[in-house]
Amino acid sequence: MSSPPSAQDKILVILNPVAGQTDPAVVRTTIETALVAAGVTFEIRETKGEGDALEWAKTATGFSRVLVGGGDGTVMEALSGMIQNPGPLPVAILPQGTANLLARALAIPIALEGALKLALEEGVVVAFDLGHLPDHDRYFAIVAGSGWDAQLIDGASREMKNKLGFFAYVVTGIRSLFSLKSSDVRAVIDGKPYRFRAHTLMVLNVGEIHGTPVSLGENVSPHDGKLDLLVASNSSLWGITKLVFRILTKRFQGGSELRYFKASKLQISAIPPLKLEIDGECIGEMPFSVEVLPSSARLVVPRDYAEAKGLEAAEL
Repeated sequence: MSSPPSAQDKILVILNPVAGQTDPAVVRTTIETALVAAGVTFEIRETKGEGDALEWAKTATGFSRVLVGGGDGTVMEALSGMIQNPGPLPVAILPQGTANLLARALAIPIALEGALKLALEEGVVVAFDLGHLPDHDRYFAIVAGSGWDAQLIDGASREMKNKLGFFAYVVTGIRSLFSLKSSDVRAVIDGKPYRFRAHTLMVLNVGEIHGTPVSLGENVSPHDGKLDLLVASNSSLWGITKLVFRILTKRFQGGSELRYFKASKLQISAIPPLKLEIDGECIGEMPFSVEVLPSSARLVVPRDYAEAKGLEAAEL
C-alpha cells in the first residue's frame, strides 16, 4: 500500500469547471471533501481559459503532487507545463472530460471518488513518454493523427458531445469512414525516407484503452521511449472494411492496408494535406514533425497497471 498523505503534503488541484457534464459545484465539493478527509494542505485553482493549466503546472513549487480535474485537453496542458517545471511533480488525473482517453488507457477510475482515492492513497508513480511537435510547440500523450481520427474529432460539435458524451465520437467516426480520401504522403522516419498512398496516419504513444477491446497496434507503449506510426491505406469501401476488421480482430501485421513503424523522430507531409489533431484537438493541417520525449512525465496510476506493464514504480 502507498503511504497515507501527511499534513506536510501540499497538493495543487487544477480544475476545469466547464469540462464534462457534471455540475462543477458538485465536483469541487467532492474534491474538497476528499482532501480535507486526507488531512492534507491544498489549493484549488479553477481554469478560466486556455493556458491556465499549463502556466500553473510550469510554476508549481512547494507542492508534493498536482491533481488535474478535466478532460484530455486540460490534462495535456498540465503535463506540458510540468515538462518546463524545474522540479517536475507527479500528476494525478481526475477524469472530467468527454472521452477521458488517457485516464482510461492508464486504468484510472472514471468515477471521481475512485480517482481521488487513487490520487491520494492507492496510486503509484510511473514514468511516461510524451510526444512533441516542435514546429507547433505542442505536446501529446496519446496520439498525433491525420486523416480519419482528425475528421471524426473535427465533426463532433460541443453540442453533440454534451448530448452523447463519448458516443459523439462513435457517430462522427462512422460517418467519416465513408468520406475518406487518400493523399500522397512523404515521411522521414528516423532519417529514412518513405512514400505512401494513405488516408490516415497516426503517431501513437498509447495503443490500447484499458478494459475495452480498443487496440490500435501491438507493442505500442508509452513506456518504451519510442513512438509508433500507423499508416492506413486503401480508401475504398472494401479496403476500409478490411482495415476495420483487422483492427477489431487485432490482426495488425501482414496486409498492405495497414503498416507500422517504430521511431524516435518523424517528419510527415501530404498532398493534398490532411487535417491534424493531437489528443482530441484539431490544430490545423499537415505537414508536421514529431519527436518522442522518453520518461518526460510522472503519472499516478493503479499499482495493478504498473505491475502488469512491468514498470518501476515509486510510492506516493
